[in-house]
Amino acid sequence: MGQETGADSVDSLIGEAINAGRCTVPHERFVEIDKALREEIDRLAPLVQRLAGSTAVKHRSREWYACDNALGNADHAQSYQLGYGPTACALHVAELARRIRELRQVLQDVGGVRP
Repeated sequence: MGQETGADSVDSLIGEAINAGRCTVPHERFVEIDKALREEIDRLAPLVQRLAGSTAVKHRSREWYACDNALGNADHAQSYQLGYGPTACALHVAELARRIRELRQVLQDVGGVRP
C-alpha cells in the first residue's frame, strides 16, 4: 500500500469526522481530529482570501461572495470549542469537515485550484 499524502490524511480525517456520530470515539481522538481539521482550515483560508482579493475575481461578484461566505462559515465554525459529550464532539468535528470541503470547493470552482 502506498504512502498517505497530506491531502489523503486530511480526507481520512474528514471521513472520520463525518462518521464520528455513528460510532464510539474516545474524547482524545476528537481532540486530535479537531486540531488537525483546524490546521487544515488555517491552511486553506489564506488561499481563499488571496483568491477573493485577486484581480481574477471581481469585487462583489458571485465568485467573490462564494469566497466570502466560505471564509465566514469557516471562521464561525472555528469560533466554537470542542465540547465534552460525544454527540457534541461529533457534530463539531463534522462541521469543521464540512467547512474544509466548502473551502476546497471554492478554490476549485472559482480559482481552478485543486488544494
